Amino acid sequence: MAYVDLKELKQNKGTTVRLRLNSSAEYVEKEFNGKSFNVYNYNVIKDNRELQLSASDSLKRKLDEFSTGDEFVLSFEEFTKDGQMRNYWKVQRVTKDTQEYENMKQPVSNGVNEFDAMLKKDNPVVKKFTNEGARFGMIFNQTMNLYMHLDCEWDKKTFVANFNRVSDYVEACENQEVKEEIKQQVEEKPVVTQQFTPDDLPF
Repeated sequence: MAYVDLKELKQNKGTTVRLRLNSSAEYVEKEFNGKSFNVYNYNVIKDNRELQLSASDSLKRKLDEFSTGDEFVLSFEEFTKDGQMRNYWKVQRVTKDTQEYENMKQPVSNGVNEFDAMLKKDNPVVKKFTNEGARFGMIFNQTMNLYMHLDCEWDKKTFVANFNRVSDYVEACENQEVKEEIKQQVEEKPVVTQQFTPDDLPF
């Protein structure tokens, strides 16, 4: 049986392939250069052709969320963390609203620099950040934390949108309206002085 060339996907980061799951996982132990390892084999359908997909543990964990008959888009992506470029398998479920699968993600080649270019492209009028470098870094790091928390499932446009959302929240907190306490004015009542005649006094 022909197989899905995962090596080619790794060499062409960001390239996508659309597949339909056609079986559950089959555990297989293999040996290469004297070292043993395991894979999980799946039967998948691509363009009405049955292929074999050999998944690693990390890829299997994501495929566990799918059932036989489900369609998904598979790609090998990279991201920057702690100044280092890292990689992961991205598996996105195909829905009726999903469009342009083959062009849905372009590879990220230079980390934050390309991200910044994407941000400027999507927002022609760029807000000037206060304390620009530190502010940008803080917002970017918070957005990256959310990205990692959600298993790196965002594409570039979604990342930019969430970066802007975090930025808006920061700006909203910085520009809070200070409500002045309304002090109730207490009306002073006039003091009425009672007049006494000398005969009314007790002394």
